[in-house]
Amino acid sequence: MDKIASINIVIPCYNVEEVIEKCLRSLSSQVYPKNKYHCYFVNDASTDNTAEILDSFNNYEQITVIHHEKNLGLSSARNTGINKCNADFIAFLDGDMVVENDWIESFLPYFNKNTIAVMGDNIPPTDLKLNPVEKYYFGNIRGARQFNDGDNISLQYMLYNNAMVKRSGLLKSGLFDENITKYGGEDTDLSAKIWNMSPNCFIYSKKSNSVHYHRRSLSGFCSSMKTYGEYNLPILIDRYPQHKTKFGADWIFSIKGYLLFNPILLTVIKVGVYIFPAQLFIRYMVVSAVISGARKSVKFLK
Repeated sequence: MDKIASINIVIPCYNVEEVIEKCLRSLSSQVYPKNKYHCYFVNDASTDNTAEILDSFNNYEQITVIHHEKNLGLSSARNTGINKCNADFIAFLDGDMVVENDWIESFLPYFNKNTIAVMGDNIPPTDLKLNPVEKYYFGNIRGARQFNDGDNISLQYMLYNNAMVKRSGLLKSGLFDENITKYGGEDTDLSAKIWNMSPNCFIYSKKSNSVHYHRRSLSGFCSSMKTYGEYNLPILIDRYPQHKTKFGADWIFSIKGYLLFNPILLTVIKVGVYIFPAQLFIRYMVVSAVISGARKSVKFLK
C-alpha cells in the first residue's frame, strides 16, 4: 500500500475482567503509527469489574470506551463500535483476547482489490493447561485451520473475533444483525451478505494471531452449539438457501444424517467414550448437538 491506511478497532466486552487489561495494553502498544489507529471498546453492560478497568484506560489517546446501559448482545456491541468508525479498515477483536504488538500491520499485506476481509487465527495461552475440549477447539481439524496461510476461505469459515475488514465493504453489507442474540450465527450471517455481494473475498492469515483466554467444557460447548442449531442455523438456511450445504443443512433431515446422528448411536458412542480418539469423540458430540438442536427447531417443524 502506498499510503499508511487508517485503522479502527472494535472490541465488544462482556464480563472479561480477568483478561481485559491485558487486551487493552496489547492494543495500546501496537507498533503501528499512533495517529493511524483508534480502539473502540464497547462494554455491553458487564456485571463484573470490566467497566471500571476499561474506564481506567479512557485517557489513552488510542482508546475510547463506550458503555451500554443494557446488555444488547454481541452484534449490537459490534455495531455500536462500527458506527463510530471512519477509518479505511475496521478490525475486530474480542475482549478476552490478547495480541502481539504487530497485530494491526500483520493483516494488511493480505488485502488486494478483491479482498474484503481477512481472518486471523486464535491460539491458546501458553500458561494454561488445555482440557480435551480446548485442544479440539484450537486444533487443526476445526474451522479455517485446515487451510494454509493466505488461502481464500469460504463464507462459513469467516469469523470476526479476530479479523480486519474494508470499511467500505462492511458498510455495504448492512452490518451485524442485532436480532441474532443467541449463541452463534451472527458472523456467518454477515459473511453471507458480504459473499453475495462479492464472492471469494475472504482470506485466512496464520500470521495475525490472538491469544484467546476462554475456558470451555464439553457440556457448555455442546449446549451453546445446540442453541445455535435450534435458533440461528434455521435463520441462516432460510435467508441463504443457496448456501445451505455450507451450513450443513444436508445432515439435518437426510437419511445419512439420521444414520450417523441418532439417539441410539449417540448413546453407544457415549458408552464407548474411551474407545474413540478424544478429538473424534468431541467432534461427533459437537456436531450432534447442532443437529439435535436444528431437529427440534420450531422454524423447521412448521
